[in-house]
Amino acid sequence: MALTIAESVRPMVDHVIGLDTIGLTALSFSKYCDETRTVSEPSDEEAYTRDIADICEEFADDTVLILPGFEDMEALARHKSLLPTNARLAAPDCSSIEKVTPKHHFAALIWDNDINAPKTQIFETETEAQEGPETPFPILMKPSRGAGGRGISKIASQDEYEAYLKAHENDYPLLAQSLADGDDYCVSALVHEGDVLVMSAYTNLENQPREAGAGVVRETVSTAPFEADVRKIAKATNWTGVFEADFMWTGEEDDAPSAIEVNARFWAGLRHSTLSGVDYARLLAELTLHGALRSEPGTPEIGFRSQVPLAWLPSAIDGAFSASEYANQLSESWKRLKNSKGFSLKKFGRVLASLSDAKAAKEALEDVTLRVMDRSHLDVDLLAKDDPAAALGALFIVSHLAKYGELPPEISFDSVGS
Repeated sequence: MALTIAESVRPMVDHVIGLDTIGLTALSFSKYCDETRTVSEPSDEEAYTRDIADICEEFADDTVLILPGFEDMEALARHKSLLPTNARLAAPDCSSIEKVTPKHHFAALIWDNDINAPKTQIFETETEAQEGPETPFPILMKPSRGAGGRGISKIASQDEYEAYLKAHENDYPLLAQSLADGDDYCVSALVHEGDVLVMSAYTNLENQPREAGAGVVRETVSTAPFEADVRKIAKATNWTGVFEADFMWTGEEDDAPSAIEVNARFWAGLRHSTLSGVDYARLLAELTLHGALRSEPGTPEIGFRSQVPLAWLPSAIDGAFSASEYANQLSESWKRLKNSKGFSLKKFGRVLASLSDAKAAKEALEDVTLRVMDRSHLDVDLLAKDDPAAALGALFIVSHLAKYGELPPEISFDSVGS
């Protein structure tokens, strides 16, 4: 996501600075980034905002565009007053965000604006949750706060429900939601003062590498089934900026899509959206800097497909590792990964972390990158083909391990989220 943003805005600005809490990220190696800085954790919202404010003040004679990439969009919106006058924050107003985030706020907005959605029950406290869900099992349970699918589980029985409550005893409010039929759809929008300027949608054709051993494949689809509800959301929140709405839909014309949640941020498939014809990062930058779009918003290419390279990544890695001098450093780790059921970023992270030094990891990733980029018959929803060195950002795994002593949350799941 950060790579896509940097690539999109690079022609518009004089200097690009990548920010993260650790080093050796993808932007550290990308040709679209001039320098990188280490900042405080976004969870420490004030410290994070002050770190960015300090950087803005270094460029006091210039206008500084701040383009948050993920959950930090909300954090910066809440503390916008800490930023200097030369800063331009590409984020919705805090009052708009609070109507859809946390998730239990969105549940209220759905009810008030006649938006089709699964039945949702909100548990503010453990006492309320102990009374049990009104909807019969199976249901979806999810924390009201959180992103990227974290904490969301399908619950099929009372025992599973009680186990979920125990595992999430510190995550209230919790939501219990009836299951919606169909497949998941990601609908993205750029909005100005409640009016939708551009919208696009994609669905995940392959979204379960844990079971099928295949990577995510995304396909752009028509926004027609979702437009009415997306416009209701934009108008009800008086939104300015980007948001992403998750829907479930059977694909049948007679069935209405069900709105699941709205995320006040960019989305995991941002690069897919850009490759498909709508450069949201560039458009958001224009809107933030000029108050209006300076270029045509573009039209999404219906049927366009891209893939996150996990389905064929294991064989590419195998070829690189088996032919390289650093293979002996991996010992049994790579053999176990090859022979295990399925492939995940978490397992690959553990293998990478077993390399004894950063030089060996860099060599391994350079080899893997060349093989991966050569094998894809679809556009790769990961990095630009003219910026292959950015793949060395996988070294952030090593950097994260050194700082925190554990694998980063981005690779702590057995599947890749939508």
